[in-house]
Amino acid sequence: MNSSTAAQIEGLPERSTTDYADSDIRRTGVRNAGGDLGMQARVTAFGLLMAIEAWGTGGEVERRPLRPGLPTIDIVFVQEGSFEYLLGGAWQRSSSTLMIAPSGLPHRVRFVEPWRFHVLRIPRDALLAYVPMLIDQVMLFDELTVSERAMLAFLGQCISVTDDTSERERFTVDRMLLEMAGTLIIGRQGGPQQAGSPRAALREKALQHIAEHRAEAHLTPCMVAQRLGVSLRHLQAVFAEAESSVAGEIRRERARVARSMLQDARFDEIDVTTIAEQTGFGTSASMRRALKELYGLAPRELRNSR
Repeated sequence: MNSSTAAQIEGLPERSTTDYADSDIRRTGVRNAGGDLGMQARVTAFGLLMAIEAWGTGGEVERRPLRPGLPTIDIVFVQEGSFEYLLGGAWQRSSSTLMIAPSGLPHRVRFVEPWRFHVLRIPRDALLAYVPMLIDQVMLFDELTVSERAMLAFLGQCISVTDDTSERERFTVDRMLLEMAGTLIIGRQGGPQQAGSPRAALREKALQHIAEHRAEAHLTPCMVAQRLGVSLRHLQAVFAEAESSVAGEIRRERARVARSMLQDARFDEIDVTTIAEQTGFGTSASMRRALKELYGLAPRELRNSR
């Protein structure tokens, strides 16, 4: 599968190292919620991935992605500091050392002291060979495993590379970090897959097709199978191995983008019916049922809970 790199998704040059000051970070969709932003970052692109070091002082920030459904996942190692995050209208305190989060979900964070994060940003579809169903919610963990500590040490080294690093070296780093990230998410989320097997490759292609065509209200499991040149029965069996279904993945992908739009204030002028149409549900009732089932919140509740 031809994946967009994290750098392309973010609009950065390939094989680049970019330093972000306060004003630069604001342009990426991060804003302060009172007082100075007080944040800096260094971003290094490696093939599909981006290694990020971000740090700052106390304060409250809000991140709104530049477009809905931003197709990346962040693995965040908390190096220093603790923080609070807004969940369902209430602030939750966290001293966790590891956070896994979809980059496309708007969120508010309150830093109560100086902080420093190391982040690996990965295109969602690059992880599908490992975990075909990525959980679209923030996951927090208090302790790192041995392999996660090794990944953190390697990521820290990658962040400090210089611009003269060869393309071959960057490709090697990209492959190693992707393998580490896939292993981490398998361990934390479950669902180990046989990456590279024909059935895993078929599932990956199907998920990519669903992501690209989820806005088509007439998209059905039968159509996905036909476009991939396999029988519906065979495709359903491949998804069943991952405890999923083609119809369920179509619904989940539509709900993921709908949730992202509903939680982004820039789309507040778009009514629920229009969002349902734009995300492929067709009707607001269908979208409401999917959001309630997957996230436990109706469209209005999602808008009010940010």
